[in-house]
Amino acid sequence: MIAAIIIAVVAAGIIARLAVLNSRLTSELERARVEVTRYESQPAVVAHEIRTPLSLIEASAELLMGESPGPLNETQASFVSTIFDNATQAIGIAENSLVQRRLKDGAALRLDLVDIRDVVGDAAQSLRRTTDIPILVDVRGGILPLYADEQLIRQLVWNLVNNAIRHSEGEDGVRVRVNQAEDGGALLEVTDHGNGMDSADLERFFTPFATGSSRRPGSGIGMLVSQEIVAAHGGKIMVDTRPDVGTTIVVLLPLGNPGGE
Repeated sequence: MIAAIIIAVVAAGIIARLAVLNSRLTSELERARVEVTRYESQPAVVAHEIRTPLSLIEASAELLMGESPGPLNETQASFVSTIFDNATQAIGIAENSLVQRRLKDGAALRLDLVDIRDVVGDAAQSLRRTTDIPILVDVRGGILPLYADEQLIRQLVWNLVNNAIRHSEGEDGVRVRVNQAEDGGALLEVTDHGNGMDSADLERFFTPFATGSSRRPGSGIGMLVSQEIVAAHGGKIMVDTRPDVGTTIVVLLPLGNPGGE
């Protein structure tokens, strides 16, 4: 009888200690989860915070480029152009970070009627201010309405054209073609006339922070984000490249569902 009581008391003590340890473990796991979530979200938070000052720098540089405050000499104009170009690239990196976080979180697409022709035109106009490389836009057919997330589609087109600029050389520049796909969706082709890619470059084309024979450095996430945007819309992205000739990125975007599916 006494032995049974002793065993019961000891068992109760062990159970109590286990309960305390379990409570502490649960608390530590929750604290760790919160910390992981905080650190995972930091890139998006930083990207959001730096977007406004970068936009102000870009706008100020653009104002100076227009010589509204007064004429610039050649050296000053070159410095201002460099500031504007790098601010634009940094904003693109910030936008890609925000888009990637949004897609990783599984946020629903904000579907609306989007005319891909307008998006391409806006991207070309914006990027022409950052480069001397010609950007030629070839739009065929009538209106190409897609039920898509306009913010994501704009980032997709910006990434593709910006990537082509980075790899283009000579007077041929970048060519952007927009046409209607056989299924009624949109067919988007962005061609550069650069060095093309070998098999090794092609294999890591969508790998973050991998760079090939680029004319200038990039963030390394632009093409990965583009791939994720296309996948989120149920589309396809393909790469056709030839060494010493150039690269064409082909994107097929379905019409989408006006019901929001």
